[in-house]
Amino acid sequence: MVRFALATLICAGAAATLEGGIMTVTYQPAHDQTPDATALCAPTTVCYVGMETFNSWNGSSSFSTDFPALLTVGGPTGGIQGDYSGSLTRSSNFTYGGAGGSGYYPTVTDDNYLLTLTTLGDVPGVNYFGLWFSALDGGNQLQFYEGSTLLYTFTPAMFQTLVGACPGSAFCGNPNNGKDAGEQFAFLNFFYEGGYFDKIVFTETSSAGFESDNHTVAYLNPPVPSGTVIGDDAPEPGSIALVTLGAASLIWLKRRATRSC
Repeated sequence: MVRFALATLICAGAAATLEGGIMTVTYQPAHDQTPDATALCAPTTVCYVGMETFNSWNGSSSFSTDFPALLTVGGPTGGIQGDYSGSLTRSSNFTYGGAGGSGYYPTVTDDNYLLTLTTLGDVPGVNYFGLWFSALDGGNQLQFYEGSTLLYTFTPAMFQTLVGACPGSAFCGNPNNGKDAGEQFAFLNFFYEGGYFDKIVFTETSSAGFESDNHTVAYLNPPVPSGTVIGDDAPEPGSIALVTLGAASLIWLKRRATRSC
């Protein structure tokens, strides 16, 4: 049932109704490479946003970060810690990544790596993740978990539906140097309404690479999606409309066994 619901919602608005919550995916304007922390926190009463740039990472396959704070609202104490492990390697190949055209970023080839999240102080959980998703290829896959429960899978087809295929999309090519014009580069936001996630798996299923940078985590209370949702001209869609969309899609699915986009 969740599988069919996901397909329907990707066609209609990139909002997937899941057991326990809704995952909404949005994108920021072309050439953005960092999160819009002000937009993330503006509708909240409590907000903690932190970002890892990887520029001080020594290249080890296992490392921890405290996700240095970009912005807080409501005075939360503590923060969010991330532990990276697996087959990630450090790259400075600025054809395919490196936000701002400098520094380092993680990549993985024909394998995966994990980001395990824990919270400190009075931050109860993580319900937002953002990243500069660079040099999209057909093997890139992103999965969100709560414990051992898979909540959501994001695929290259969804990325292309969000920002458009190459050539022709404003998101084609590296905005820092104009290279790799045949692949998409975009900053994506993942908002989970109705719960928290504590593990993200980055997988490359081919001999190419999964490149990304500026990994951003947040606790948003409430989590109100910002950015642009596929098929929605409004820059900051409200969560009520997305919940209604998800409910309507699930009701419709009860009447039909399958649906294709």
